Amino acid sequence: MKPRIFFRPERCMLCLSCVLACQMNSLGISDFRKIPREGKPFHGVSITFSRGTPWASKCQHCVSAPCVEACVSGSLRHEEGRVSHHSATCVGCGSCLLVCPYGAPKYDDKEERIAKCDLCFEKGMPLCVKACQGKALVYQDPNVFARDKKKRIALEQASCGTER
Repeated sequence: MKPRIFFRPERCMLCLSCVLACQMNSLGISDFRKIPREGKPFHGVSITFSRGTPWASKCQHCVSAPCVEACVSGSLRHEEGRVSHHSATCVGCGSCLLVCPYGAPKYDDKEERIAKCDLCFEKGMPLCVKACQGKALVYQDPNVFARDKKKRIALEQASCGTER
């Protein structure tokens, strides 16, 4: 199974390093001071609050992606375990925006087409995950992530039982 990005809200420090790394990558810059003040650079991950808990909104690269099915130009495709976007063929119709339950595709006013997370495919590891100092974002095989989470929960429960 292909790796996915998972979010552990209990580890999030709200530093927004993940968002900054994604913005810098989309602009092709390595110095955050060069981010233009005008306009909004694309970012494939955003942090929101729900009931006092931070949550990372990002593309889930669905196996049966509604955005791929809705794309009239064929710009969104399943490739190598991810949903890829080919901007050269995108007509900017926005049909993918309407059907994505995660709000992952974003309309780029400057380019007049859609932009979305590509898992930094050419870089090997998503830059948002690399930038996350608290290790709230992890890039793992879903089975490995689930196994590790079960182990953590079991250890926490075992330690709670011995404190009585």
